[in-house]
Order: sequence, then C-alpha cells, then structure tokens
Amino acid sequence: MRLLLTSSGLANEKIKQFFIGQLDRLDNKTAGLVMAVRNEEEHSYVKNSRKELEDLGIKVTEIDVSKDDIYANYPEFDIYYICGGNTFFILDRMRATGMDRILIEAAKKNKFYLGVSAGSILAGPDIAVAGYGKDKDVNDIGLHSLGSFHFTPFLVFPHYNEEEKKDVIDFKKVRFQEPVIALTDEQALYITDSENILIGEKGGLQFCEGCKLKDLTIYR
Repeated sequence: MRLLLTSSGLANEKIKQFFIGQLDRLDNKTAGLVMAVRNEEEHSYVKNSRKELEDLGIKVTEIDVSKDDIYANYPEFDIYYICGGNTFFILDRMRATGMDRILIEAAKKNKFYLGVSAGSILAGPDIAVAGYGKDKDVNDIGLHSLGSFHFTPFLVFPHYNEEEKKDVIDFKKVRFQEPVIALTDEQALYITDSENILIGEKGGLQFCEGCKLKDLTIYR
C-alpha cells in the first residue's frame, strides 16, 4: 500500500518533490485521474490536477465517475489520483460504478494512491468528517451509509487551519474513539506498509492521540 494523502494535491513544492522521489522515473508512468464533478469550479480543480501530473511527464486518463461506465475494462494505472469535490457525491458514484472496489484492489497491488481533499477523506474508515468545518460538504444526495475504503484507521480533516480548530474538536466529541489527523494545505501524509511520513510541520497531529502511526517520520 502506498498512500499520499493531501489537502491540495501537488500544489505545494515540498509535497511535489516528495512525490517525485517515491517513483523511480516519471516518463513511463500512467495515472487515472478519478473525479466526480458537478460544477465548473470543481472542473477547474480537475484541470489543475491534470496539469500537475502532465507537467511531470505522466500520461493521464480522466475517469469521471459521475457518468455511468464500466471501469473494470480500463487498464491498470501506476497512480490513482483521487480528486476533491463533494465527498458524499463522490463516494456514492464510486459505489454505483464499482470504482470503490477497483481502488481497493489497486491499493492491495501497491499502486500509488494520491488523495486530494475528498480523496484523502475516502482513505479512512468513513467520510463523516466531510460534514464538518467552514467549507463542509453538504450531504444533498441523502447518502446513509458513509463507510469508505478503510485504508487507514484514522480520519483525515483536510484544509485545516487554526480557525477550524473548534470544528475538529466538536467532531472529536462525536467521534471520540477514532483518531483524527488534521492536514493543512501545506501538509501531506505518506503511508506504506512499513513507514509513515508526515510532509510539513507537525501541527495537525495534535488531534491524533492513538493514531498508532508506527515510526512516524517528519519530512520538512
């Protein structure tokens, strides 16, 4: 398993350089850009994400799960880049298209999972945290089952800043048994079967009592 969980993808230079350092080369790599966009603003973020990868020489295939398709017929990719957006909608569409099962199998095969915002939330046991914070997602599709990929035992709160400290504390009161990692836009968490690396400053781990991040390394 190779997970890079971020709030803002590769926009931060330190995170981008770390990502590059995990790959032997870039010019022979393929990426599936998984998205579920509902408006032009979300589509503009996807364009930026695609450019981030293509600027590195990676061949990109867009996979829009908001459309019905048979994604099992797609080839496997070296990298699965999971875009942001409304987390409830994205999870619902992943289930409807079977993309959730494809991503779980890809992680088992050690494919690179790069989560951005909602994509990072999806790596946890469920997506309830998406409904908290200043820019919280609205569950306007009435999704009842919030269970997600279970790649990590903790929940990720993306786009964290000090103004949202109370929101994370309020969430922790409801979900006091699960650890939470609050990631700023300048942080990322890299997780494999053998190591856990926090890229950036350590601040967001203040909510992470019991995270069980074995041998956590801080990459500054």
